[in-house]
Amino acid sequence: MILYKTIALKFGHYLDNEQPENMRGPDGQLVLSEEIRQHWQSVLSDLASARIYLLDHNAASYLDSLRMDVQGMPWEDRPECDIQGYVRDVDLPRDLIWIEYDDRKLWEDRVERGITTQSEEELSNRHQRGFLIDNRSPDKLSVRLFSAVIDTMFFDAPLVIEISKTQDGRPDFDSANWRPQRTVIAGLMRLGLLASEVSVREYFDEHKGHLTYEMVIGFMLFAALAAREDDLLSQEVASLSTSQAKTARKFGKTWMTETLKSHVTIRIGPAAERHMTEQKARLRFQEAQAVSRATPTEHWVVEHERRYLNGKVVRVRAHKRGQSANRDLPTRVVGPRMHD
Repeated sequence: MILYKTIALKFGHYLDNEQPENMRGPDGQLVLSEEIRQHWQSVLSDLASARIYLLDHNAASYLDSLRMDVQGMPWEDRPECDIQGYVRDVDLPRDLIWIEYDDRKLWEDRVERGITTQSEEELSNRHQRGFLIDNRSPDKLSVRLFSAVIDTMFFDAPLVIEISKTQDGRPDFDSANWRPQRTVIAGLMRLGLLASEVSVREYFDEHKGHLTYEMVIGFMLFAALAAREDDLLSQEVASLSTSQAKTARKFGKTWMTETLKSHVTIRIGPAAERHMTEQKARLRFQEAQAVSRATPTEHWVVEHERRYLNGKVVRVRAHKRGQSANRDLPTRVVGPRMHD
C-alpha cells in the first residue's frame, strides 16, 4: 500500500459521498460537520501541492544510519544540539513535502543492527508512516504525522508541531509548540480511544515521540540529495496509470487526478550499499569483540610457571592462545590489513 494514496482516496470519497455528523470536541464544544469537511479538503489540497517522496526500506534504513552518525546511538549521551544544528542547516526543496516509508521494515532493520529490541507483536503494529512538512509560513515550520493501521485505514495527525523560525528562516528547536487538531481529536474520542485523561496523555506523548524522533529522517534525505553523490537514486513516476487517470476524469473525480499526480521513489545507490555493508560488518566485529573477552584474539603467550594452591609448579611452554582474527572484514572497520 501507499499511504498518501489511501489518504487521498478516503478523504476524496468522503467529500463526494459523506455528510459527517457534528461531534463533541476536546474542549466540550461541538465540532461541526462543515469543519470536518474543511479538514478533509485541506489535507487533500496540501497533498496535491506537496512534493511526494516514497522511500524504499533500504533507503529509510540508510538515512536512519546517517542520523545515528550525527545523533549517536540511543545509549550514547550526545547533546541534542548536535542533531538540531545539523537539521537546522538543511534546505528543504519545496514549501510542502510528503515523506513516506515502511515503519515496520525500518524497525526490523534497527533490531538487526542492535539498536533496539521489538517483539513480533510490536512489529506487527507498525505500518506505513508519512510526514507532511509545511514550510510555507515565514515564521514557522509545521510537521504532521500520519500512520497506517491497515491497507485501507490510517490515523490522522491529532497534533501538529510548529517550530518557530529565526530571522534567517532556519528552524529554532528551542521554540516549538503543539497545535491540537480539533476534528481529529474529536474523531478519536468518538472511537473511544481517548476515554480518560490518562489515555489522552499517553496517546499524545507517544505521538509526539514518534513525530519528533522520526521526522529527522526527512531532513537526512534532503541533505543526502543535496550532496549529489551516488548514495541515493531518485525516480519520478506517475501515481496513477493512464487507465486509472482516464477513469477518474470520466466520473468527474478531479480531486483524484489533482492529488495523485506523481511521486519520487528513493532507493539506495552504490555508495549507500557500501555504507550499509560496512556498517553491518562493523556491528559483527563489535559483537565478536564483546565475545572475545572469553575467547581473545589469537596471540602468543610467553613461557611461564603456573603455581597451584597445593604447591605444585608447572612449567608452561610458549604457545598461541585465542582465535585467529577474521581477515575478511572491511579494512575501514579494523584498520589496514596486517601481514605475518
